[in-house]
This record gives sequence, structure tokens and C-alpha cells, in this order.
Amino acid sequence: MATSARLYLLDEPHALWEGCPYPLPPSRPGQLLLFLAYRGEWVARETLAGLLWPEIPEEEARHNLRVALHRARSLPWAQAVEVNREQVRFVLVTDVAEFRAALGRGDWEEAVRIHRRPFLMDFPLREAPALEDWASLERQSLLEAWQYAAKRRAQELEEAGEAEEASRLLLEVLRHDLLAEDVLQAYLRAAQMAGQREAALKVYDRFRRELGEGLGLEPARVTQELAQALRQTQPLAAPASPRLTFPLGLLHPPRMVGREEELTALRRARFALVSGEAGVGKTRLLLESFPEAPRLRCLEGLENLPWHPILVHLRRHLDKLPDLGPYREDLARLLPEAFPGLTPPPPEPGSSKPRLLEALARSLASAERLLFDDLQWADENTLELLLYLLERGQPWIGTYRPQEVGPALKRTLEALHAHGVETVVLKPLEADAVHALLADLTGAEEGPPLFSRWLRGKTGGNPFFALEVLKTLFEGGVLREEGGRWRTPLDEVTRDYTELQVPPKVAGVVARRLGRLSPEALRTLQAASTLGEGFSPQVLAPMAGLSEWAVMEGLEEAEQAGIVAGNGFVHDLFRQSIYQGLSQARRQFLHAQAAQSLQGQAPPQVVAEHWFQAGAHGEAAHNWLVAARAYLKSSLPEEAARVLERAYPHAQGLEGPEMAAHLARSYRELGQYAQAQRWIQEALRHPSPRWQADALVEQTWVLLGEGRLEEAAKVLQEAQEIQARLEPEPLEEGSLELALAKLRSNLAFRQGQFTASCQTLEPLAARLRTQGPSLALAGILVSLGSSYDHLGQETQAIATLEEALQVAQKVGARYYLVDGANNLLGCLIRQGRCEEGLAQAKAALALGEYEGTAFLRNNLAVAYLSLEQEKEALALFEANAHGAPDAMLRVLAWARLAELYPRHGLAGAVEHALDQALETALGMDLQAVPVRFLLALLRWGTEAQLRRAVPLLQEGVAETLPPPWREAYLEALAQRGLPPSSP
Repeated sequence: MATSARLYLLDEPHALWEGCPYPLPPSRPGQLLLFLAYRGEWVARETLAGLLWPEIPEEEARHNLRVALHRARSLPWAQAVEVNREQVRFVLVTDVAEFRAALGRGDWEEAVRIHRRPFLMDFPLREAPALEDWASLERQSLLEAWQYAAKRRAQELEEAGEAEEASRLLLEVLRHDLLAEDVLQAYLRAAQMAGQREAALKVYDRFRRELGEGLGLEPARVTQELAQALRQTQPLAAPASPRLTFPLGLLHPPRMVGREEELTALRRARFALVSGEAGVGKTRLLLESFPEAPRLRCLEGLENLPWHPILVHLRRHLDKLPDLGPYREDLARLLPEAFPGLTPPPPEPGSSKPRLLEALARSLASAERLLFDDLQWADENTLELLLYLLERGQPWIGTYRPQEVGPALKRTLEALHAHGVETVVLKPLEADAVHALLADLTGAEEGPPLFSRWLRGKTGGNPFFALEVLKTLFEGGVLREEGGRWRTPLDEVTRDYTELQVPPKVAGVVARRLGRLSPEALRTLQAASTLGEGFSPQVLAPMAGLSEWAVMEGLEEAEQAGIVAGNGFVHDLFRQSIYQGLSQARRQFLHAQAAQSLQGQAPPQVVAEHWFQAGAHGEAAHNWLVAARAYLKSSLPEEAARVLERAYPHAQGLEGPEMAAHLARSYRELGQYAQAQRWIQEALRHPSPRWQADALVEQTWVLLGEGRLEEAAKVLQEAQEIQARLEPEPLEEGSLELALAKLRSNLAFRQGQFTASCQTLEPLAARLRTQGPSLALAGILVSLGSSYDHLGQETQAIATLEEALQVAQKVGARYYLVDGANNLLGCLIRQGRCEEGLAQAKAALALGEYEGTAFLRNNLAVAYLSLEQEKEALALFEANAHGAPDAMLRVLAWARLAELYPRHGLAGAVEHALDQALETALGMDLQAVPVRFLLALLRWGTEAQLRRAVPLLQEGVAETLPPPWREAYLEALAQRGLPPSSP
């Protein structure tokens, strides 16, 4: 049990109990008590008897021990002595324990105050020689620890301008060790600053005599120069106090320890995830596994920026972008600085996103493997790209903190695990690994066992925390490198290093290290913590209120301290700790400064996030709106919707109805009609006629998509009435007049009123022709050509579609090049002139994947068949069978392949082709299943396939077919011996 008594062994030995001092009795009970108190733990009776009575028989010594214990417990301050049959313990506070604790936390002032005189100085122990030997060894160890603490305290005093007190303390150290020349040099400097020149020279002369007479040596040259300067009353050039730093190996240990299995697993994997707590070594594991692979970092606070880590990486390596072929323009919409002077063609709504994913994948394809770090902060688009790269077979490794997994990453992890991507769980280092780490760092064959055990227990085996604790101990002077070894003042006086004290969390460790930086460096890091990475003196200077030169010096200081490297933090835990240590007011101020510095230099969404964190929500909403407009212009409605949902609650003025209308459009393009209707109603609540009209346009498109043509006509009429009251605007892509005209044409087309559709489009085409080639003209001509074709006006249709292709070529409208080429080729096939459309169709096909590309591929394959170029047709059908997004086209392609395979020596593949087609067709509406597939199934299908196809060959199918197909279908049924109603 503990007691309130205190025992002083580094002073005149005595106990203090209830405010009264009690001298330590110079008898066996007193000797027993001081030894037990010093140990502070259970001690075997055998050990105590042998220590105090080593010369007498064991039985007699044990009797003496019982007597001494009885007498000791009679002392008022020693009643807490505990005994059992085999052991004895006395737990109370001692000044020795307090001295060790002060050493452990680097409190040199407190350590010097506690150590008033050497341990048990002049306390009688001669009658117990074994105890006297023990005390002598402990006294020397404690004295050496005190000398180190005194030198550190003298340095602090000198730096504080208290030279007289520093010289007094150093003189006290010399009194115990006159030949400590480094202490003498410090004393000579301090004494000169304190005006004690004569006294200092006397100490030097005595040192020189002792050194010469005792060892036959001369003082070092530096010491002699100091003494000479004192004699000549010259001011001493007091060097700046040496900056306590840590071995460079702590910045990057020479090798990873305890990670052999994980390294092997990653190097074998094409795709893998690494999970583990912050600081456990995930990033180091990546870099060790694949040192040449690009590392794409996701940053906290930027989780809403689409593809942020990828775009940051690409911006840094613009000169290394590979040839993207037809996807060059797609990347240019997202990354215009990659292609100066290039004006990308207009995007196409249905294929902009997949084409952009392909463009990003190709941009990264030169890397053998990609490293995605900190996926817990990845935006949804980056996570989507991970899945896309997986499907392409493009290798990557990703890391994340399992404690910080959000909904988006959770969904992605489930999808990745379903695809067989495994997770390597990185756990804290075991004790033997920490032991090996210290061996590597100290250059020894093995690490110090006791210190290794303490470090592992203190840090939980977290490598980052372990290294930071070591740096902190070095910077505080508690740990030092001496003679190639690491030492602490506690090495000779501790049992388990429990006296060493460091803050219990990383934030505390970082705070202590930051406390040693200059104010300028600290302000620089606080500003940098709001940016995360990519900071520069030019951006940080106005944020920190410093000159660029001062910021550069601050970054250099932080780099020397191991906090930053280049234009980023060494570890995000540094950034987090610094940022979390800022007051709310300081955070808001720095974010506002960042927004102002980055305006016009960074993407508007980045600027918006800084304004939002600064509390300037109106400014944030404006920048979010700018970003959303760009996403919509690039046909990225999902990205636009995310940004606008975030911005709308903070909209000001007319930005509100504009955002609502844009949200309606975004969700409508995504096919999420319920969400679109919600925002349509929100936009209609606003009094702005312009945005009300836009909302009605979106509502008309939604109604058309749902097949509610009569309602669509009414809403369209309402929108037209509003448009009639508005000021006229130029007829161009995005204009309200053009949008309404497209709707009228589309509505007429869906109602089978092709003449009305043409009558709507013809005057628009005429007006747009007078303005020259444009995206709007290309779109109108494609629609007009399709309407002519449905009216049976083939000549006019072909001429209009050819004109559309010419316009699309001039303005770079790739979508209309594909759509127009497809419509033109279909028209020419029906006229038996397919060869005329081949060149344009092949050129359009080379543009890459668009929404209409699969339809173009099908028409081109049909054209090749009519020209008896079956190998070319076979390749195109194969491509559609495996990659067409439209189910009908996939079924049709497999059916065509079933027809062609036997003619090309692939008869064994027919059953597989029909299986693939059947699998897809069974999930389709019956009216959408191509009759060509049903014919192929009846002609070449197996009995098992026919049994599976019962739902497709039901009664009434024949009646729905045009005459030529109906006859072929009935004939095929008859050949298989099946009745017309069902198989």
C-alpha cells in the first residue's frame, strides 16, 4: 500500500511525513527502508538478508531481517511497509523517482533542483559493505545523469540571458569532474558573459595543471583560445547553441522491418488494397514494393472534387502524357492546360463520362502500376475510375484507413471484393520488429532490449509514432548520439524506462516539435495545413502574412525538422495535427486567404471549398455554380448534380433558380426523373421567367422519356408562352428557342408526325445556315435527315445527312459525325448503295466510343455483308457482341455470328453464340427481341436451348411481324416440328 510519506535520498537523507522531517536512522532498519523505497517493488527476503548480513548463516540473517522489519515498521513514516512469507515492499514517493521522471520528460530545471547532493552522500553504510557497493554504483550513475541535466540547464540559462546562474551551475559540475573539458569550455563562455573573468581564469589554470600533472596532456586548442581571449579581455565569440537534431535515419529508416509477408503479397498482386491505422506504414509499404510507380494522393477536405488526385498527378507530368488518339479532346475538356490551343469538340451526353474514363485510363497507362494513397478521402469519381481500371486490367494498389471508411468507399470496397481484389491488413509492429528497427537505426547487431520494449509499449508498435517519439526525445536532449551509440540520462538508473515521458498522442508529439520552430516557420506550416499539398511560397506568403523569402526560410526549417518535403507534408498526420490545433477563427482566416490567393489559379471547386471553410458560403456557392456549368458543358451531369446539391442551400439572388434548373437538367440526363421533377418544381417556385422556362423544358423532356406525350405537349406550350415574353436571344446551342424547337420536333417524331417534324426543323436549318457551321446546325440537320428518311424521301434525306456530316466535321462535333454517319449508312443500305457510305462510316468509327458507335458498327457490318466482305463484318459483330451497351444490339450481333461462324470454320462456336444471345434476350421485353435471333435459334439451336426459349416463342409472335419475317418465322417453326403458337 502507498503512503503519504516522502523520502529524500538526494539531499540530507530524511523522510517527510505529515509536514514533519524525520532523519533517516543510520541503522539496519534505516538501511533496509532506504533500499526498499529506492526499489519501490517487491524484494525477496533472501535478497535483503544477503545484502545486509552477507557474512552470517542464512537462518540467522533471516532472523535479523525479521527484527529489522519490526523496528522499521515502528517508525511513524514507515508503517506502509508490506510483508509476506517470501517478499517485502515499501512504496512511497522518493526524490530519486522524481529525479528520474524529470530526466525522462527533459525537464532539466526540475532535475537540477531535485538533485541537491549526491545519492546518500555521507550516510553510514560501512557495516553493510554489499549495500555500500550498491549505493556507490547508484550514486555514480545518478551523478552522471545530474551532470548531463546540469549542462542542458546551463545552456537554457545562457540562452535566457542568465549567464551568472549558468556559470554557477557549470562550476558545480566541474567540482565533481574537473577534467570535463566540454563543461569547462561552456563555463569559460558563461563566466565571461557574467563578468567573472578572474574566477574563470583560475578554474582554467587549475584544469591545465591537473591535466598536465595527471595525464601529461595540454588543453584542447579551442580551450586555450578561450582562455587567451579572457586574459586579453577580448569578447568571446559565443557560437550559437548547437541545434539539437536527430539522426537522418529517423527520417527514412534504411529498411522496412516486420513487413516481409506483406511486401511479397503486394509484389505478386495485380490489384490489391492495403488497410491499416494512420502511421502504420501503408505509404512506405507501397513505395518499397513499387518505388517507380506514380503515387496518387487523396486529400482530406477535397473529397468532393472529381478525379482530384488523378488531375493533380497529370498536371505535374503534362510533358509525359502518352498519345491518347481519339480521346485527346475528351481529356482536354477536363484538363485544358494539357493541350494549349486545342478547342475540344462538343461533348455527347450519353458517352462523355465513359469516354472521359477511357481518356484518364489511357493517360495513366504508361505506368506499370498505379498507387492510390488514402482512399478514405477519395472522391466518388476516383473510386469509379478504380473499378474501370480493374475492368481494363490496368494494375493498381490502394490504401485506406479502415476507421475512416465513408459510404462511397464502402460501396467500392464491396464491389472490389466481389471482383476478387484482396486486402492486405497492415498491423502494428510486433516487439521483435521494433527491436530490429532500433538495431537498424543505431547500426548495432541488435536493438537495446529494455528501450525497445518501452518504445513498443509506448507507441503500440505504430512505426510513424515510434519514429516521432524518437525524434522528440532527440530534440529534447533526452536521447543523444554519443560515440556511435544512442544514450539517455536514464540508461544507468532505470529499470524499464518508464520514467521517459512523451505526449500520449501523435498530436502531442507534433506539438512539441512545432514548439521548437521559429514563429515564421510555424505560421508558414499553419497556412500550408489548410492547403494540404502543392503549396508554394507565392501562395503561402499572403496567407501567412509574410514575405516570400520568409516563407521559403520557414519551409526549409520545417524540412530540416522532418515535417515537410518538397511542396507537401512528410505524412498527413503532421498536416492533421497542425490543422486541428488551429482555432476556428484562425482556420477561417487562412481558408479565406487561400481562396483569394487561388482565385483564377486553381479550379473553381477548390476555391469554393476554401470559401466554404472560411464561412463565406455565398462566395462558395458562386464558385460551385461556375464548376457545375463547366461539368454540364462537358456532359458530366452526375458531377454537376453533386456540386449543385452542395451549393443550392447557399445560393444568392438569381443563382438559386439557375441552380435548380441545372439540377433538373442533370437528373433528367441521368434518367433520374423523380429527382428531376423535384428540382423542376423548385425552379418553378422562383419568379425568374427565364429559369421557369428552362425548368419547363426539362419537364417536357422528362414527360417524353416517360412516354406521356399529351402532357409533354401541354408543358411545351406553356414554355413557349413564357419564351414569347422574353427578350430575343441569339439562335445557338443552349438557347431557349433552339431547345423548344428540338422539343417540338422530337414530340412530332414520336407521334409519327414526320411532316410536322420537318416543318419545325426546316426554318431553323435555314436560319442557322446563314450563321455558318455550328454545333446547333449539325444537330438540326441530323434530326431533319432522319425525319426525311422516315417520310421515304431518301434523296432529300441523304443530301441533308451529308450536309450534316460536313458541318459536324468543320466544328468537330464527333457525336453528330457518328450519329450522322450511322443514319446515312442505314439510308444508303436500304437503297442498295451501301458502298457510298463506307468511307464516312469507317472514319466515324475511328473516333472511338460514343453512344451511337455500336449502332454504327452494326450498320457497317451489314454493309460489309452486302458487299460479301464477311471477315470485316465478323470482326464488327464480335466487337458488338462483347461490348455494345445496348442489349438488342448484343443479341443481334450474337445471332449474326451464329449465321457466320459455320462459313468460317467455326461451327463449334454456334452453340456458344446462341447461349450468349439467349441469356441476354431472356431479360428483355419481348417486343425488343430481334426476330433475326429467333430465326437463328430455331434453325441452329439445341433442344435444351429451345426449352429455355419458351417465353420468347410464345403465341402471337408471328402476328406482330412484318410479312417477310412472318413467313420466315413460321417456316422455321415448321422445320423444327413446332406448332405456330409455341414450341
